[in-house]
Amino acid sequence: MSREQERIRKKLENKIYFGNNLICSIASETIENSEEYINKSDETIKQDCESKAFVRLAARIKKKFPRLPIIIAADGLYVSQNVLQVCKEYHWDYIIRYKEGCAPSIAEEYQDLPEKETIGTDIEFENQIMFYDHNVNLIYYHEKRVVKGKEKTTEFSWITSIHITKNNAKKIVCAGRNRWKIENQGFNRQKHWQGNIEHACSFHERAQKNHYLMEQIADFMKQLYEYYFLEKNGIKKTQKNISSELLASFGRQLTETEDIKAQLHKAVPN
Repeated sequence: MSREQERIRKKLENKIYFGNNLICSIASETIENSEEYINKSDETIKQDCESKAFVRLAARIKKKFPRLPIIIAADGLYVSQNVLQVCKEYHWDYIIRYKEGCAPSIAEEYQDLPEKETIGTDIEFENQIMFYDHNVNLIYYHEKRVVKGKEKTTEFSWITSIHITKNNAKKIVCAGRNRWKIENQGFNRQKHWQGNIEHACSFHERAQKNHYLMEQIADFMKQLYEYYFLEKNGIKKTQKNISSELLASFGRQLTETEDIKAQLHKAVPN
């Protein structure tokens, strides 16, 4: 494997969406197909993947937050028997983006149904469609937008463990569409205009992992400052100034002398 190839590290990231564009990382899992496998065959290198990493990551989250109610929002890569089985065992709900190519049997069974539930012309759904040993619920949404003066319709679909009704269908659609905020506010800002996490900061695997985790912590602290201080008080600042001011603030807090009276502890005889 070349030195350039050694730079490639893939991470499976679990982020929690708090609303108001606030996205926080709560767990990370490395897809282990890098240095550990360099001297092995190409087939061995490909053994680890996102679905396997999801199983490991899910186990860690369940251990740390055993009673936390969770709804997994994920893309089409996670339409798999393993992922659905984990969600079932942990009593987690899911809303997973569905594309017919990733599990064609779901769409085939759906199309064979004589009637579907509808809400106007935008939403169509049906419950209890078999996928291996699981019953999944499928919902289609036709989003209409005006682009350059012309109406454009885009179709979205999701499978979900949540029983779909006419009362909750729009909420499920909204939750499914909000996943793009994880990509935009979560990953894109770290990749392209803030953290540059795709840059190889080191060729050492552990150093890269540590750098990545530090970026997640720094990003969340920066979001708290942006959304709960600057935005709340109507203050506008450039990203460059936000970063430099936070750094200066931490420096002041670390170097200021604390005005705390020393407490003398007296020895108490046994």
